[in-house]
Amino acid sequence: MAAWRVQLTLATRTPSAGANEADRIVGATVEHSVHIEEALTALLNVLGPNHALTRPAFEASRACRDVSLLHESWAAYCAEQARPGADDTVLAMDREFPVPARVRAWARYETARERAGVLAERLAVLGPQLAAVTGRDFSDRLLLATT
Repeated sequence: MAAWRVQLTLATRTPSAGANEADRIVGATVEHSVHIEEALTALLNVLGPNHALTRPAFEASRACRDVSLLHESWAAYCAEQARPGADDTVLAMDREFPVPARVRAWARYETARERAGVLAERLAVLGPQLAAVTGRDFSDRLLLATT
């Protein structure tokens, strides 16, 4: 069940886009990293140390943690950039579907881009292994490399 949850989270919480939208992916990845990390942690809690998914799930979780450490900064930056009077829904949408130029102007952009790239690589390794366990393949929805 935990493996299914990770797959569902990855399918619904990892942005996919063309190479020219890589900046948008960075912002959306930071926004969703908390949910991805939560699902990976739940998976790790039920896997044994010798399970085939343990190492790739751990590596993905570690990479996701590095991204999620930027979430507070991302949320604060988006709130500063929001138009006056924007409510919580608008702020959430701005974080999830950011304007690429706004993402590039974020002071932590380069760090976030590098970390999102590492996360994408780790998820690309984990995806086929999850598919082998669950019998379903959502790998076409995983993060595209942002490098």
